[in-house]
Amino acid sequence: MDVYDEMAEYYDMIYSDHIDLDFYLKEARNAQGPVLEVACGTGRILLRLLQEGIDAVGIDLSQGMLEKLHDKATSLGIGANAVHADMGDFKLEKRFKLIIVPYRSFLHLKDDSARKKTLANFREHLTPGGCLILHTYNPSKAEMEMQGGYHKFDYEELSAKDGKRYSLEWFLDYEPIGRIGHYKIILRQGKEKPREFLMDLGYVPVEEMDALLKGAGFRNPRVYCGFGYSPFYDDCKEALWIAER
Repeated sequence: MDVYDEMAEYYDMIYSDHIDLDFYLKEARNAQGPVLEVACGTGRILLRLLQEGIDAVGIDLSQGMLEKLHDKATSLGIGANAVHADMGDFKLEKRFKLIIVPYRSFLHLKDDSARKKTLANFREHLTPGGCLILHTYNPSKAEMEMQGGYHKFDYEELSAKDGKRYSLEWFLDYEPIGRIGHYKIILRQGKEKPREFLMDLGYVPVEEMDALLKGAGFRNPRVYCGFGYSPFYDDCKEALWIAER
């Protein structure tokens, strides 16, 4: 079972940060045309775009996440065009003014072959002059030293909508060969058996991401630090890419 199918029930509680939402809403309005969200998950961004009246479509590889998205759309009284598809080989008849890939989802691709294929597919689905926005991540030196087994690096206490209290622990095992981050998330609630979720992310250095975008035919790729269009600097963790078809 896909880790996101396993996590779907708890995803909105675990990933409750909306620091990027205003940015994507602004870019989607400015696009003045249809928007595709890749890896739309449970609809954290897609449903807000639709509520704004924006012509938006979503794709995701996890059926469990899409089921949650459609349940949320029904409760909001809106229709959500979100389909099950892989970012590397989806084929849609529609072409888009903007494609967004939020929350580091592109990093689930762990080698350049998959990245090149996926970027080419994104470009194929953009209208001439359309834009691609990718969010990637640059691990710190401390994170890259977390090798040889899982190292705990974060702890949170969370409240669910039903009032239940959870604790959340994050672990990382960094693999230098291939620059892979192996993550383990442990979710605990009272005396229930802890739930464990495992996932891998493939980090892409800024200079290599720039080369990948240019190699796929994108024009004028530029990278910012975070979601306020701030200039990128070496120690910035949240890299935001904007490139044109």
